[in-house]
Amino acid sequence: MDYYGKISEGGITLNFKIYRILHLILTGIITIPITIFLAAGAIGENYTESFFVDPELLLLIVLWFIGAVISFHKRFAKYGLIISALPIIFFVGAILYSIISGFFI
Repeated sequence: MDYYGKISEGGITLNFKIYRILHLILTGIITIPITIFLAAGAIGENYTESFFVDPELLLLIVLWFIGAVISFHKRFAKYGLIISALPIIFFVGAILYSIISGFFI
C-alpha cells in the first residue's frame, strides 16, 4: 500500500486519506474527554483551588496532537497514526492493570 493507495480487506476498499481522518477523529473523541476527566481528578474530591489536579496527564493530548500532525506528512504518515493511538493504548493498559491488581474487586 502506498500513501495514496487503497486498503483492501475482505472486499472493503478504503482510501488511506479517509482512514486517516476517521482514525484521528475517533482517537481524538476518545483521548481528549478522557484525558481532561482524569486530569481534573476524575471522580475524586479536589481539595486544591486549581481545576486540573494532575496536569501532567494533559501531555496525552499533546502526544495525540503530535501524532495527528505527523500523520499528514507523506513519509511518516503511518508513524503518526501509531503515535496518535498511544493515549488509547495507555488507557486500555491502565484499565487492565487496575483489573488485574484487584482494584475493582
